Amino acid sequence: MNWDIFTDEMKKLGEKIDYQPDCIVGIARGGVIPAVLLSQQLLVMDMYVLKVRVEGNERKVLAEVFTNISNKKILLVEDMLETGKSMSTAKNYLESKGAEVRTACLYIMPHTECKPKYYLKEVPKVAHFPWE
Repeated sequence: MNWDIFTDEMKKLGEKIDYQPDCIVGIARGGVIPAVLLSQQLLVMDMYVLKVRVEGNERKVLAEVFTNISNKKILLVEDMLETGKSMSTAKNYLESKGAEVRTACLYIMPHTECKPKYYLKEVPKVAHFPWE
């Protein structure tokens, strides 16, 4: 995938989002660039990064959001979901801090366990993004 295809796909994803969040949170690392583009498209100025680490079959939030997100509407963003476990972990973490969370990513796979609220399409294999 090149940058032109990626930005076109991101624009299509942004058009599907019928939600006006207070802030956007990108899951590091793959969700950061999509989060920036959605932030621009949705005119959301507040953006944060959340780091989720894989430890065996478990996921843990490493880098916390250092602001009060209680009662905030958050759009949580990832580039694509294979299992969806990292997004689920991040969503649970943000909700435990009192946020209302909706999720978005470009692509999911057929075996994705935790589907996001917004996604562009289901793909059969892992996508290779321009920044990889």
